[in-house]
Amino acid sequence: MAKIIYQTLKAISELEIVSFHMPGHKSGRIFKELGYEREISNLLNLDSTEIIGTDNLHNPSGIIEESQNNSRKILFPENDGYDLIYLVNGSTCGIESAIMASCKPGDKIIINRASHQSAYNSCILSNVEPIFVNEMVDSENNIFLGVQKEEYIKAIENNKDAKAIFITRPTYYGMSFEIKDIIETAHNYGMFVIVDEAHGAHLGLNDKLPKSSVKYGADFVIQSIHKTLPSFTQSSIMLVRKNTVKKGERILVCSETYNRLRNSLNMFESSSPSYVFLMGLEFAVDIYEKFGKTLMETLLNNIYVFKRKVKSYNIFDTDDPTKIFINTIEKGINGYEFSNILRYRYNIQVELSNYSGVLLLCTIANSKNDFDRMVYALEDINATNIFGTERSKKYKPTDDKFNNVTREELIHSVKASKKIGLIFPKSIPVRTVTPNYAFNMEKESVSLEEAVGRISGEFVTPYPPGVCVLAPGEVINIEIVNYIKSAIKLGMEINGMANNKYNSIIVLKEKK
Repeated sequence: MAKIIYQTLKAISELEIVSFHMPGHKSGRIFKELGYEREISNLLNLDSTEIIGTDNLHNPSGIIEESQNNSRKILFPENDGYDLIYLVNGSTCGIESAIMASCKPGDKIIINRASHQSAYNSCILSNVEPIFVNEMVDSENNIFLGVQKEEYIKAIENNKDAKAIFITRPTYYGMSFEIKDIIETAHNYGMFVIVDEAHGAHLGLNDKLPKSSVKYGADFVIQSIHKTLPSFTQSSIMLVRKNTVKKGERILVCSETYNRLRNSLNMFESSSPSYVFLMGLEFAVDIYEKFGKTLMETLLNNIYVFKRKVKSYNIFDTDDPTKIFINTIEKGINGYEFSNILRYRYNIQVELSNYSGVLLLCTIANSKNDFDRMVYALEDINATNIFGTERSKKYKPTDDKFNNVTREELIHSVKASKKIGLIFPKSIPVRTVTPNYAFNMEKESVSLEEAVGRISGEFVTPYPPGVCVLAPGEVINIEIVNYIKSAIKLGMEINGMANNKYNSIIVLKEKK
């Protein structure tokens, strides 16, 4: 049998691509540079399962329990009111388990519209009713910024019977917002606070970064260690606030809730947890403790210098400076095309591209040379005529191939792109049935024109800004249909449509 995945990944690795994407260890570079190479190379010999002496992730009482306690003390030394739980099925299983532990069928949860798919899926699986709050969207760069605290507080006051609130902070793009008052208001009404902090595992390394929601007393905080710290893909942690007594504050995480959390994790997480991932988490925490603050200070300095050097592009001002969004549409190149140019001409891979630009995910494993290479690429693109088949004399086509296509062929047809003139719909559509009901009902595919007034049977999420414009159970209105049509004309990507031509949509079948 051909080792297709292995051979492809090996070929990509040999290209020595500059990584501005996850995982945070950047192709293992940080392990080599900090002297962990021998330990990493020994992992296969240590891969194990639940045997005598190895403990059980689903009911830890030995080495896993001790390791989790040590990690909590290192990552959150001032927050001994929390338990730390290792996750080997990514932040996804942590989010799903926290929602299921907090809510029972028929309960309400207040949730931001740009939540990760796992939060929506959990509402479907748990038959929980989501009460959505709208996102702020930057119209120039077409990225979501998070939610104004007043929106959450208004939703809490209008839904005092809700059992939990769900917050995504920081956003994928590195935006943060005031959370202290939200948490206090939710707790005053006895609501759990669940925070998707998947992109915030590094926040404790420098005071210039936003503060973790753990600092403000959130009940469940889920972090993807593999995204912004050097652990292996799919390895994450969950912080759970203990049942501690605080004057004037209602206690939420009691033994019953904790048991529901454990049972939920048993459902959503593998029954054969990877000890390689668990060891990877320990390596990341060890690096965090020994080198983290110094490496983060160096990284922030490199980012500062990088931004000073890049004079030809507008860089969006993010709350978390380790996320860098570069606007490319102002240069006449959409982000999708720009990311291809970076990859196939300059050997640089970005984390994300949308129509308006590209996002760099920087971690403590990135070097000064990475940023120097990026500066060169940006300025060279700016100085080079890349549209159509014209070529600067600087540029020499290469015969290197990727999936049997030459790099020249991949970028030869770049055409000038226009700025997006779309305004994301501000109002959330009316919901007539729960997502769970919509998921389980018979559905059919209809054209966009026929969809007006019908009930959506799927999620529709345009990129940019990556915010759900339509969820299962919501009524499709003319504003949404016109927005989708305009997005299609502009060549935007849309996740969730019935087919990749974007000319039909899944709706609930009408009863005859």
